[in-house]
Amino acid sequence: MEPVAEEQAFVDRAYHLLADLEESLAQRVRAIAAAPATGTGQDLLERQALFDALAQQSRSAQAARQRLCFGRVDHDDGRVHRIGRIGLRDADGEPVLLDWRAPNAAGFYQATTVDPMGLRRRRRIITRDRTVTHTEDEDLSDPTVIAVDAAARAVDAPRDGRMSDIIATIAGDQDRIIRSSLNQVTVVQGGPGTGKTVVALHRAAWLLYTHRERLARDGVLVIGPSSVFLRYIDQVLPSLGETDVVLLTPGQLYPGVSATRPDAPAVAAIKGDLAMATVIANAVRSRIRVPDHDVTIRLSDGSDVTITAAQLADARKGVPRNGTFHANREPFLRRALDHLCRDRVRRRGEDPGDPDHRLDALVDLVEEPSVRRTLNLMWLPITPERLVSLLLTDADTLARAARGVLSPRQQQLLLRPPGSPWTVDDAPLLDEAADRLGDFVRPTAEVEREDPDYGELRVEDPFARHRPTTTVAERALEDRSWVYGHVVVDEAQELSRMAWRALSRRCSRRSMTVVGDLQQAAHPAGARDWHEALAWAGDRIDVHVLTVTYRITRQVADTATELLTSAGGDAPILHPIREGAPTEELELRLADLVPAILARSDDGRIGVVIPDADADALAAWLTDADPRFACGDDAVDAPIAVLTARETKGLEFDHVFVIEPDAIARQAPRGADIYVACTRATQTLHLVTLVE
Repeated sequence: MEPVAEEQAFVDRAYHLLADLEESLAQRVRAIAAAPATGTGQDLLERQALFDALAQQSRSAQAARQRLCFGRVDHDDGRVHRIGRIGLRDADGEPVLLDWRAPNAAGFYQATTVDPMGLRRRRRIITRDRTVTHTEDEDLSDPTVIAVDAAARAVDAPRDGRMSDIIATIAGDQDRIIRSSLNQVTVVQGGPGTGKTVVALHRAAWLLYTHRERLARDGVLVIGPSSVFLRYIDQVLPSLGETDVVLLTPGQLYPGVSATRPDAPAVAAIKGDLAMATVIANAVRSRIRVPDHDVTIRLSDGSDVTITAAQLADARKGVPRNGTFHANREPFLRRALDHLCRDRVRRRGEDPGDPDHRLDALVDLVEEPSVRRTLNLMWLPITPERLVSLLLTDADTLARAARGVLSPRQQQLLLRPPGSPWTVDDAPLLDEAADRLGDFVRPTAEVEREDPDYGELRVEDPFARHRPTTTVAERALEDRSWVYGHVVVDEAQELSRMAWRALSRRCSRRSMTVVGDLQQAAHPAGARDWHEALAWAGDRIDVHVLTVTYRITRQVADTATELLTSAGGDAPILHPIREGAPTEELELRLADLVPAILARSDDGRIGVVIPDADADALAAWLTDADPRFACGDDAVDAPIAVLTARETKGLEFDHVFVIEPDAIARQAPRGADIYVACTRATQTLHLVTLVE
């Protein structure tokens, strides 16, 4: 039988089995819904767990419909295995299609003519919809055969605005990274176009498949550089059957905050330094103002109660050494109130040792505004948002907390007007403050005004404040202290030391995939060395380096490297395997810019990279000029995307127009932004200088 006909017959059979699987899963879900419940909590938990498992299997089956089968391996012993998006079995339970993540499928990606891994042939099956269009065979028994790189061919296809999976074209070195151990920090250093991001996402899918029980319970967090980037990649994991994954930007590391505004480089450098952890710790400590003298409180009925200096010291001694600010507040308040109750009972002429008398006094005192005010001023509650806001807007508060830590010049740079929006580098500060403060009842308007009357003299059960959720992703997203089973960080060179500190709290198991390019680091407090940035992970760091770039051509790489080194950066180690058109340098009037860009619009997607200084004006002008131009998150799905260099991190386009390259080269340290801007192109690169 001809290869195409043979594989078409198999693909038809596989789709029939997939349809049977989907119907079987649907029937089981309906049966669970129709079955009577016993009413016990255990029964509800078991039913929910089974429902969640079936829902995950159903999502995986639905995601497998596109390009269900894409590979085949022929073993030396005559066995044949097909490789696909999902594992399928026949009615007798025999495997028909291997999931690409299964151990037996590794040879499809890793076998070479030097090490064929027991295989004599590898076949790629190319389909359109459900029709096999052609096949490509590699003879792994003949070391003289030079294989055609499928990944390089895939890059030649026009972009469609979203990152796609690469399960049919994963290279051997990429596959070994994907299948590396869960219990380590896997670092992938590589230049533009080397496949870092898709490797990280496929690794997440492989881990969820291989360690389903653990990761389904704890979840996976993916950190990307921008909301544009997250929208660009958001279809990859669902296409691989994985949906319970949390996607965040560094500006969203604190729940309820979604910051996109960057700080000026000098300010970002200060906020990103670990010295800010000390400043925040000092600010939290300053909220404890327990006097060293006796305190008498006048009650509303005209009587007094007194707590002595010795009793206040005793209340302080009852505080645990390692608790958070708000957790420690409770035992202090409890002991202080007990001393006040005893004094109240004593003044009434009653026995202070009688618990009933003390309970009566407690009921009276907790309702007294003067008591609440006095005790709250000794251990003044505050929210993370309020604490960080005070540090960044009130010179006296900052000076007290930063004394001996930040210079007067650094303090001056940090200060900003009250009411300023949160910035990306504020999110790790908020997380640090929340970690120091611990759980507390969400603030009211009174707390925001620093009203000392605020505050129950007890700590409420934090679980009572969480609404029920149905997925791990939803629960994790709401819980700042959630510890994920695995964390993926893309464009990791842009994370400050404070951001890494926040992430380490979410990854205490030290299971992480970190991908980035130190040559593209633009953040002034970003990583310069992976081992330094990940020092908290100890010796569990495994670094891989990818140097072969599938995305950018040799001509684009040469231009980007020349501009990078001219701006003070170091030349990267990069090996492009594709040839392309030479870079075009243009001088255009603003009025001629749109026609020049539109001339390329029929050849694929276009990225227009604009300098930060003129970003708002240029983006508005271009999007008003033609509806095919779009900026912000909408740019991902537009024919022509208008973005800053920072917003293009991790993206790719067929054609890239870099507007005012000299300005972009100057706006980030060591030319990082111009290097990023140029290396977004897969086909052609155009450097445009605007003239009068």
